Amino acid sequence: MFAYTAAKAAEEKKGEKVLLLDVSRLTVVADYFLIISAKSTPQIQALANHIEERLTKFNYQMISKEGFIDSNWIVLDFGNLVVHIMHERERDYYKLERFWSNAVLIDNKAWKKAS
Repeated sequence: MFAYTAAKAAEEKKGEKVLLLDVSRLTVVADYFLIISAKSTPQIQALANHIEERLTKFNYQMISKEGFIDSNWIVLDFGNLVVHIMHERERDYYKLERFWSNAVLIDNKAWKKAS
């Protein structure tokens, strides 16, 4: 599953508090939200580049990318997967996981086992 691939890529680049949510029953925007924290803007950019590179390697096309230069929050839209890479301050402030608290949390053991 490509959402697992993105989550594994986030962990490879030392993304923190990696959280994969199944939001398919809550919105038509996407099936999955991947939320990742980072400590700095360069780390946010490195995470975004690595995830984009990994998913496009497997022929997953990115629809859009928002907030890249000097940003504390980058959103990568792959259609069924939306990736939020946030500075830990923004993540603490916006609390996306609380907003999507009715979503199904995908256990990280699932994506760590995936190839």
